[in-house]
Amino acid sequence: MGQLQVRGIAVDWDAFFAPARPVRVDLPTYAFQRERFWVAAQVEAGDMDAAGLEAIDHPLLSAVTEVAGGESVLFSGRLSVAAQPWLADHVVNGTVIVPGTALVELAGRAGEELGCPLVRELTLQAPLVLADEGGVRVQMVVGALQESGGRPVAIHSRAHDAQAWTLHAQGELAERADTEPGFAVAVWPPADAVAVAVEDLYERLGEIGLEYGPIFQGLARAWVRPGEVLAEIVLPEQAHADAARFGVHPALLDAALHASALGDLLPAPEPGRPYLPFAWSGVSVHAVGATTLRVRA
Repeated sequence: MGQLQVRGIAVDWDAFFAPARPVRVDLPTYAFQRERFWVAAQVEAGDMDAAGLEAIDHPLLSAVTEVAGGESVLFSGRLSVAAQPWLADHVVNGTVIVPGTALVELAGRAGEELGCPLVRELTLQAPLVLADEGGVRVQMVVGALQESGGRPVAIHSRAHDAQAWTLHAQGELAERADTEPGFAVAVWPPADAVAVAVEDLYERLGEIGLEYGPIFQGLARAWVRPGEVLAEIVLPEQAHADAARFGVHPALLDAALHASALGDLLPAPEPGRPYLPFAWSGVSVHAVGATTLRVRA
């Protein structure tokens, strides 16, 4: 009936509401409270061409441009819990931190654009912290091709109210090596693997300082064999819309690492000092848009 009304059709609302026997009441005399309940609008990029930049279709990057006077390329974007609310589900010791998997994703996407899709190495130097309000500007510079066949990459950020840039990660990109995944997944799970319970995993991780929200709670099933853990990771449905725009959604890849908390792969961490990945090597994406993973750790 509302759709008819807004399209210019006269609606007899008295007849419509008659069965409910409505009673007219006066509206409150106090001012309406200034509390917002509207769905947050999607942040749109400006005119990149007018700014001398080229737009890039990626959830964490906005623009790319060649740096004059050399072969370096600059990628830039802006991160915040308002623009990318799923990042707020990655909390370490009470602080929202951009997961290392997101920085790996940035490096991989830059390499894909420049013909160097292999992240040969990437080492995290400092955590990228997000505040509840405001955001951070991110710049990623990929340098000229080196004699080694790789291109250096560095990722910096600067908060909206800061003066200096912070280095968060640096490493090297290279052409993809002709390698295949290192384990067979046709038979799943392997016949000799023993199922382990995962229902309380995220509660236990929260007790040591890793407070994962729903988007990052992707570890669904797990099995163990001597010296290894096998796991099935599922990206929550509310994150599926962005999955195809990533190489691998950072929340999905981060949850793959949670399997290392099972079995006896790592010593038990101390409360407040959880394990976080800080060094990556040989990262190569063979297929994009995944919403489930089979993992061997």
